[in-house]
Amino acid sequence: MIGFSGVVVRYAGAATNAVDGVNLEVPRGRLTALAGPNGSGKSSIVRALLRRADVVSGSITINGRNVKAHTLAELSTSVAVVPQREDATFPVQVRDYVALGRYPHLGLWRTASDADHLAVDEALSQADVVSLAGRDTDALSGGEWQRVRIARALAQKTPALVLDEPTTFLDVAHEMAIFELLYSLARSGLAVLLVSHQLNLVARFADHIVLLDKGQVATSGTATDVMRADKLESIYGWPVVISRDPAIGAPALVPLRRPLTLRQTEV
Repeated sequence: MIGFSGVVVRYAGAATNAVDGVNLEVPRGRLTALAGPNGSGKSSIVRALLRRADVVSGSITINGRNVKAHTLAELSTSVAVVPQREDATFPVQVRDYVALGRYPHLGLWRTASDADHLAVDEALSQADVVSLAGRDTDALSGGEWQRVRIARALAQKTPALVLDEPTTFLDVAHEMAIFELLYSLARSGLAVLLVSHQLNLVARFADHIVLLDKGQVATSGTATDVMRADKLESIYGWPVVISRDPAIGAPALVPLRRPLTLRQTEV
């Protein structure tokens, strides 16, 4: 569905590439996760997909067609994106904000149909924000705003969904609910690309994990392939051990405390 082939992204004035030759496939019916340390290139890959970062070499395709050949309207009916950072320009009612997800299907002149209203209702329910529908966006907490943004993407009803750190600000219950929802959407036939720092949750839910380091793919595969202590310690620069999730047996990362120095023990 979405393909990244030898993608290189470099920002003006930067000494190194933000993304350096990344190959990545995001097929329909699977939850693909992109993980890695801060600055490893995860968000740059999302920006490149949206044509907000220049691809110096390589290509990004949707159903085999280069994204550069897509009009913005075609792009917005093919992929719904929840970026890492976004602020509403001015306050609007939550339901109206979620309804913006239907705009790519409406164009300039067509008014919303019953099917469009139903899509908004479904999105509000899926993201658990029905109770917020009558609120203004500037009256939302960080977690509420995050779920509303996800609802807007769901309202687009696209065959592919890309989310950059979608569980930021969410409590444990809503964080789990979002991961369960994304897993379910992938199983329904969507192509889902999830960018996340939550390695333990990614290991629970993702079908395929791509771990980036310094703009390159450091390792990829199943959770068992990727969640290896030696590899993770090298990438993150911190001692870890890998245990097993008691619920489903998935590998789980446990960061260790470093031994105190003599000076620290004297304080």
